[in-house]
Amino acid sequence: MKSSSELFPVTLARAESLGQYADDIYLVKHNTDRDKTVQIAVSHLSPGFGQAQPAPGSRQPLVLVHGAFQNRNQWLGLQGEGLAGWLVDQGFDVWLMEMRGHGYSPRNKEYQQNTAEACACYDIPAVNAFVQEQTGRKPLWLGHSLGGLALATAVAASLLTPDNCAGTVLFGTQVLKRQWFMWLPLSGVSLRTMMKIKGEIDGEKAGKGPENEPVGVVNEYLRRQGLFGKWQLREQKRLLLPGWRSARLPLLMISGAADELAPADACQRFFDLYGSLASDAAGPSVTADAAEENMAEAENGTDDVEDAAELPVMDSEAGSAASALREHLVFGSDLDSNALVNGDVAQQEIWPRLLVWLKACQIVTEFAD
Repeated sequence: MKSSSELFPVTLARAESLGQYADDIYLVKHNTDRDKTVQIAVSHLSPGFGQAQPAPGSRQPLVLVHGAFQNRNQWLGLQGEGLAGWLVDQGFDVWLMEMRGHGYSPRNKEYQQNTAEACACYDIPAVNAFVQEQTGRKPLWLGHSLGGLALATAVAASLLTPDNCAGTVLFGTQVLKRQWFMWLPLSGVSLRTMMKIKGEIDGEKAGKGPENEPVGVVNEYLRRQGLFGKWQLREQKRLLLPGWRSARLPLLMISGAADELAPADACQRFFDLYGSLASDAAGPSVTADAAEENMAEAENGTDDVEDAAELPVMDSEAGSAASALREHLVFGSDLDSNALVNGDVAQQEIWPRLLVWLKACQIVTEFAD
């Protein structure tokens, strides 16, 4: 495995053992954002000393990105326990990305202005390129909650495509259903004013997790949840649902029946839109189906509505792999968002189903390449 990069400055910040695994932590300084102080921590988890070492590039690389108020420990315990270590044991090459100001990623100069959009447009593509450079293979991404939203944004913005990515797994991710209180007059304005004063939310005090979230991420969420909110790239004024509809990457969506922020029915609606403009999936009536979806979205209060006649349609060959590997799994009447990743139920029910999909995706990717 390489210890440097020809793409941008990369520093090996730490190299140590974590339980039975080797844990190498890199700081990627991609310099693509206007804030040149951004550095993203990327951990490489691999079999430790005394274990059989896989040949470079022989394993499918997976990149895991945590959710809001979390860091890499959402996937990886202090002794190597958790989903990340388990995936290494199953034969995958595991990498963990930490968002700006989380975990080993230092706070950047403009920390309070950080957003999921910046993560999607700058950090994820850079980490994807770095892992691909290091392994010689297209990475497959797993994201939870806010991390899943950033991944979905990168896919919809055509920054993660079949040319550079093997697929995506989203835990508890949706953009269509809004919180009821955000419909109240001035609720969003009041919350944004409060956030401007506070600067960030303390995750531990709020009982959300070990990390803080800056005002930029919170205000971004409030804007999208508001009465006229849209899932879009704000600086470009580019709506993202058209890109989501025409996406071609394999997708696994995992939802919990008790998740209030990402309810299973909203995840299903979001999942149904994915790749829906593929001619092999939608058939001759793709334009009519998209128009009906637009009408349903308008009736339900979502504003990311486009003229279906103007949206691109994929050819059947391009969309075949994604169609064969699109799946939405809903687990447990009592599972919330965090329980989708950790806990006995996740380990016994969700991880095995995830493994089946990952293996299938790996086979399809290797065959296509």
